Amino acid sequence: MKTTGRKGQILDAAARVFSEKGYHRAKIEDIAARAGVGKGTVYEYFSSKRHLFEEVMDNVLETYMSQGLEAISGTKDPREKLKIFIKYQHLFFIHKEHIARLLMRSSGEIREDMVEKLMVYRTHLLKFVGSIIEEGVRQGLFREVDPYYAAILFMGVLQEAGTMMRTGQGISEEALDKMLDYYLHGIGK
Repeated sequence: MKTTGRKGQILDAAARVFSEKGYHRAKIEDIAARAGVGKGTVYEYFSSKRHLFEEVMDNVLETYMSQGLEAISGTKDPREKLKIFIKYQHLFFIHKEHIARLLMRSSGEIREDMVEKLMVYRTHLLKFVGSIIEEGVRQGLFREVDPYYAAILFMGVLQEAGTMMRTGQGISEEALDKMLDYYLHGIGK
């Protein structure tokens, strides 16, 4: 996660505890113990368990987006950008398995205001992928498609790959390559 120091230590511990126990079963005492701090120290940084949970979710999504953008920076070919991004997501959730569990366990525990934040991130991600697709259309690599709907289809590929990982089915690089190949042949020329 992005935040460093004691606050970052608490956020990382909270992400792990929330991923293991879910929001409702997680206790501030558990998070404090995992972070190696006292319960009062947690409350110095976060006013409530809900506040801590929301910061964890914000931090996870911000880290995911910023590292994803960084992963494709410097790449010119839109097909390669999509390939790098799908593999980035795969590696992100392999190396941060607790984050994948957190997102899966937390879907029913997110309040309305947090859903709005998730929709903002989703919109950014759709625009980001849509801009890559527009770039491919301009370069003559992709046929004339609506970038928004093509981005939604790509997000479906990402989501399904993530689901396969989170449910223990696993997904190989070869499978990712096939999924992306089928997608690209759908929008490619």
